[in-house]
Formats: sequence, structure tokens, C-alpha cells
Amino acid sequence: MLTHKPWNPESLLWLGCAFMLAMAPGAAFAGLFEDGSIAQMAASVSVLPVAIFVAVGVWLQANRRFYGLPVRLADAFGFATGNTGRCLLFGLATGLGLVLIAMALAVLTSLLIQAFGDQAEPQKLVTLIAEEAAKPDQTGVLVFFVVMAVAVAPIAEEILFRGILYPAIKQIGYPSVAAIGTAILFALFHVNLLTFASLTAVALGLIALYEFTDNLLAPITAHAVFNASNLVMLFWQ
Repeated sequence: MLTHKPWNPESLLWLGCAFMLAMAPGAAFAGLFEDGSIAQMAASVSVLPVAIFVAVGVWLQANRRFYGLPVRLADAFGFATGNTGRCLLFGLATGLGLVLIAMALAVLTSLLIQAFGDQAEPQKLVTLIAEEAAKPDQTGVLVFFVVMAVAVAPIAEEILFRGILYPAIKQIGYPSVAAIGTAILFALFHVNLLTFASLTAVALGLIALYEFTDNLLAPITAHAVFNASNLVMLFWQ
């Protein structure tokens, strides 16, 4: 079960403000590039992780300076629990299991969308990566997107959604809202109807894994395995 997190709930206001302030210039920077270009997509996928890291840095300082609660990352996210091997193993198994669940939900979502007379569209990033993979001499571009998907995004997103938002809302007395709300928010951040149900289920699975291990390394690993598995399947198509 997740241990109590030693931070002030009011510090989330600092987190939210810093996140929005960091997102604004990032989005403006991405807008400088040609619509649909590889450069614009690269800038776009960098905006969210950078904004999250900036917001987390501000949040840590706010807890320290304004609330007198110095927060150590190792304690806040369970990295110091000493169960690293167990977390990596559970993360690997959970990540692979979530791939199967997400695939099934994506198929059902696609069928439902088609039943309403519409066509399910994949994420633009997925389409772009597939197009770039088919071109020669695009190794650098592919390495960038793979690193972002398999390493940077899982770390940033898990710190924000599971590491901070979920326990903060849970600790003020709303565990159900914390789980369902942050799961839906996680899915909405990916801005794709086809993957909404899948990613909501994935987020709930990652929350359950965090509760079970009390170490954010486990959901980070599962998230990385999930993204890596989807990239492998994309490259094999």
C-alpha cells in the first residue's frame, strides 16, 4: 500500500502554475515550425516532459521554502525502499500485460467509432514515426523519438500523474477521484479518441502497481515497457 507522502497539498498550486507557464512558451516554440513537419513534432513531444520537469522543480522548492517541508525524491516516490529488483520485475510483467489489455480496448473502441459512422484515427506521432521509419537515413530522428517514448516520457509522466497528483488527491480524502480522475486526465493528455479507453485502463493499472510496490520505479518501468512494445509492433507493421 502507498505510504503517506510528506508534502503540503497547497503546493500543488505552485505545480499547476509552473506547469502552465512552462507549457506556454514550449507550445509557442513548436508553432514556429511548419505544420506537420518532423521538426514541429519533435518540438511538440518535448514540450510536455520539459514542462513537467520544470513544474516538479518549482513544486519541490515551494515545499522547501514556503511550507518548510523539504522533499527528497527518493522518499517522495519510494525509490529508497530497497525493492528495486522486485519493482523492475513487476514493472516488466505489468507493462506486457497492459499491452494486451490496451490492444483489446483499442479494437473495441475502433469498432464502436465505426458503428457511429466515423473512422478511427491513430495518433499523429504514431503515423509520423511509421512514415519516418520507412525512409532511408532517418536513424537520428528515430532514435530521438524512441528515447522520448521509452525513457523521457515514462519518467516525466509517472512523476506527475502517479507520483504527485494521485497521492495528493488521495491523501485529502478522495481515493476514488484520485484514481479515476488522474487516469482520465492521463488519457486526455494524449489527445486521441482511439486510445482514450486504452490509456485510461493503462493508467489505472499503473496506479494499482504503484499501490502494490510503493515505489514509482515499478510504474515507470511498466510505462517504458508498454511504450517500447508499441514501438516494436509499429516497426514490424
